[in-house]
Amino acid sequence: MNSYKDYEKQVYNWLMTKHNHNKNFTFSVRQKANKGAELNYFIGTEKSSYFSTTFWFIPVAYPGSSSDLINLVFKINKNEITYHIQFNQTKNPENKQNQLALDLIKNIRLKLESFGDRFSRSEDAHKMEFSQVSSNKQYINFESMVFDLEDDLDKIIPIVDAEIQNSKVKDNSFIAHRFSTEEQNKMFKKMEERFKNYKNHDVVFDLIDDTIEEIVGITSIELKHQPLNQILYGPPGTGKTYNTVLEAAKIVAGNENISYSDALQVFNENLNNQIEFITFHQNYSYEDFIQGIRPDTENGKELSFEKKDGVFKRIADRAYKNLEASKNPATAKKEFDIVLQELIKPLNDLDVVELEIKMKKSSFYLTEIGEKSIEFRKNIGESQHTLSINTLRKMYEKGVNDIILGGLQPYYNPILALLLEKGKSQLVAVERKNYIIIIDEINRANISRVFGELITLIEEDKRSDGKIPLRVTLPSGDSFIVPSNLYIIGTMNTADKSIALLDIALRRRFDFIPMYPLYDGLEEKIYDTNKLQNINEAILIRKSHDFTIGHAYFMGDGYTLENTINKKVIPLLLEYFMNDEKEVTAILQAAAITIGGWPLKMLS
Repeated sequence: MNSYKDYEKQVYNWLMTKHNHNKNFTFSVRQKANKGAELNYFIGTEKSSYFSTTFWFIPVAYPGSSSDLINLVFKINKNEITYHIQFNQTKNPENKQNQLALDLIKNIRLKLESFGDRFSRSEDAHKMEFSQVSSNKQYINFESMVFDLEDDLDKIIPIVDAEIQNSKVKDNSFIAHRFSTEEQNKMFKKMEERFKNYKNHDVVFDLIDDTIEEIVGITSIELKHQPLNQILYGPPGTGKTYNTVLEAAKIVAGNENISYSDALQVFNENLNNQIEFITFHQNYSYEDFIQGIRPDTENGKELSFEKKDGVFKRIADRAYKNLEASKNPATAKKEFDIVLQELIKPLNDLDVVELEIKMKKSSFYLTEIGEKSIEFRKNIGESQHTLSINTLRKMYEKGVNDIILGGLQPYYNPILALLLEKGKSQLVAVERKNYIIIIDEINRANISRVFGELITLIEEDKRSDGKIPLRVTLPSGDSFIVPSNLYIIGTMNTADKSIALLDIALRRRFDFIPMYPLYDGLEEKIYDTNKLQNINEAILIRKSHDFTIGHAYFMGDGYTLENTINKKVIPLLLEYFMNDEKEVTAILQAAAITIGGWPLKMLS
């Protein structure tokens, strides 16, 4: 069961994630340390079971006034949470600023009536002009609420911004604007001071030690605000996959301000080492992702089966090895493959025909190194025997032979001793690194089937350095834990019907980063922004933001409007609207684009 404090922290983390993705997305936090709410993020109290934030600075002042004209309010009721966006102002303003604020609220109210039953307002006789848009249901947790909430904010924030501009055109003395980043930083500095003053309280948020520094502009190579699990979601063409490169490079390089060209270089240099990139599909399985049993023909002689690690387990093992070695240098050693190559170099270079391996009282001789096994002959006799390279690898990683306890043990042990000796020589201090796995189209696979027990293990507190590190035994018998230096970045296309299959357990464990169409603010030029915006506005009349057209289709060196409309926009619209030619034609006509013929195409 989530507590008031849990919900407050989840909302704060969600807002900060949006702010980190877009610095122009700002919001308010509590400034005063009222009794009992000293460590609260937002206005509100646990006793009243609500807390709220706002996105605009609109000063109003009169007896009995509310501190904010417009509020996003969260209400906690037993095991459920709801939200509403609230607008309120006195109908008897004492000065011009308050009168303009009242006019603003009334103008916004007219635009909100399209929300139907979810919109409500006070009676005309009431002394307050009050209206609100409420959530359409009660939610069992914040994660199940966030999609509906973001959809409402995507609609309401532009309405408020537009009406503020209209009000200022009529009277430029009106004080109203979105919080600037400077204003937000000042708020956070005050919150930092308040939290530090009450640091010895019974309840201490992680924010005190972990997040304030970066909020107020102090850089940190540990990327304390970077979520361990995040999903970039939005309609096609909004740069989700493109941005995974940038986000991964930030984490690897420890640089929040890295340029995209440098990020691309970092990404390519670390791909298949610190970074893995995969795409989910309908047939993707647990065996592909974590671990499975695969048939193998050992030495080409007979059919056998071996454990085969999936892409997630491989990078998780690499990350965990680095993490442990960075914390405990005594356990550090070179990579197995490097050390093995050092050992067998004379044999590979043909300096010797056989490589002698000394035992306590005699020797044996390595004769040939295969892809999966090492052939050797004993000191007496001509018969050939083999040692498994994979078994040697496991022994080397553990630092001891606890696998082969009889039979070929006398032959494994001397090689293992040589490998461990070489692995420790000329060893430099191990630096802690960050590792990233990118899962493109994460909602296309059967999440429960692919993730298995990983659903629990990827939680921050269940990881290797978490408060309750959780180690499990895989079906193969291997012990497994998810390291705290492994980041997961997913992408999700909201226009895809498979979004409905997204497991609720996955929604709870990931930070969701919205990515919707942009019309400016990018380094690279977006062409024909007016037409793109008009197309999307026409779509929004008929469908939600999840079916808009992304700005990426209107970018690039070889861009032409005709190619984009014919090859990208028209096919998408036909898919969205079930091949309804009239709807597609009407949408493009809203952007002054005429189409016709069959297949539909742009007419010059």
